[in-house]
Amino acid sequence: MASKADISGVTFTPTTHHAPYPAISVKPDTLPSSFNVCILGASRDIGANIAYSFAAAGAAAIGICAPQSEIDVSPIPSKVRDINGSTRLIYLPCDVTVASEVEAFASKMREALGHIDVLVYNAGYFGPWETRTESTPHDFATALDVNCKGLYLAAHYMLPLLKCGPRPGRGSVLSICSIGMHSTGGPGANTAYGISKLAQYRFIEMLAATEPDIFTAAIHPGNVKTEMGKVIPKGMYDVLPDDPKLCGSFIIWLVKERRMWLSGRYVSSNWDVDELSSKEAQIVEENKLKMRMVW
Repeated sequence: MASKADISGVTFTPTTHHAPYPAISVKPDTLPSSFNVCILGASRDIGANIAYSFAAAGAAAIGICAPQSEIDVSPIPSKVRDINGSTRLIYLPCDVTVASEVEAFASKMREALGHIDVLVYNAGYFGPWETRTESTPHDFATALDVNCKGLYLAAHYMLPLLKCGPRPGRGSVLSICSIGMHSTGGPGANTAYGISKLAQYRFIEMLAATEPDIFTAAIHPGNVKTEMGKVIPKGMYDVLPDDPKLCGSFIIWLVKERRMWLSGRYVSSNWDVDELSSKEAQIVEENKLKMRMVW
């Protein structure tokens, strides 16, 4: 019987990382000029560090949405300014589960930026620590709304912005997914969260099939101590090993050049990028890193 690590792809690359390393080190001017990014759901932790990585890599503009209460206390504006004073930051309130609000955010991004090169969906809902059916119907519905419906709304309203501009047809849609999508029980399994993240991944795979010129990926950001994750048992939370900067650095590596051989697939920020690149032919020929029925 395969181990849980094998099922979850933890060791897909023999070498794994818990913090940024030289191969994904973010350098100034990594990105081309007029490179614009939108992040839905960023105020702290992983989302904030994704914004910092894009600023450090030379993004011309970063548009972010989050709840107003989180914007009010977020360190993002001052930190982005410190990292790269040339990066324009647009930070607006938005409920990612409400179609009219996401549509309005997309409209404001079009007016302000004209186009975007990367759309990152980082909004997430974990809910109370539970397994199977112990959560409330509200928690279950909220997880599906935030983790899956919100990604659909983001793609629906913002895809046109990825198809225009100086690099038409070369945009990217990235969802911050979770290794939890692979779990069906035992420690670390949360029914609503796991199901909604699996649905999120499937949307990314279907988007790649229907929009073949757009790069898509569902990214496990690592096992990071986040504010959202504090609901898990303390003994598990305290040993989460990964740096919140890891995912942002991995994303810059992922989008700084065209890697369509990874489009529509699940990838982990923990994987060693040189070893991952060495598997390109194998991944394509055997259609790996996708969810399939075993029969």
